Amino acid sequence: MNCEEARFLMMGYLDGELTEEQKEAFLQHVNQCPDCQAEWRGFKSLKEETGKMKFRALPEMFWDDYWQHVYNKIERGIGWIFFSLGAIIVLGFIGYEFLKDFLLNAQEPLLLRVGVGLLVFGFIIIFVSVLREKLMVRSHDKYRRIVR
Repeated sequence: MNCEEARFLMMGYLDGELTEEQKEAFLQHVNQCPDCQAEWRGFKSLKEETGKMKFRALPEMFWDDYWQHVYNKIERGIGWIFFSLGAIIVLGFIGYEFLKDFLLNAQEPLLLRVGVGLLVFGFIIIFVSVLREKLMVRSHDKYRRIVR
């Protein structure tokens, strides 16, 4: 066994994932190689120290605050989805009413009517998206009051 193979087996040994044959070959190499011995001692020490660590329990008020933020984010996300869909529907209806004579006019080519309809609908979606983004950035922009 060479040092590279031994390094590969070190974590497996610490985690108890090696077969008896692999353990014996690993320990035999570590006992003969001073570099691997030093690395092995370091890993054993690290494993012992991390095994002693415990998570500190958070006070209940931190959990309440955490869940409040989660609920707020979910509520706001759902609210923005409904707002965006509602704005798209209302603006789409306004656009349809505005272009109804044009879109339902059989004398205009179908391709032109479909193109104009898609153009208006795409504009409405982009408008709502940009408006939503600007409103979100405005409320979170910490450089808003800085004048260049």
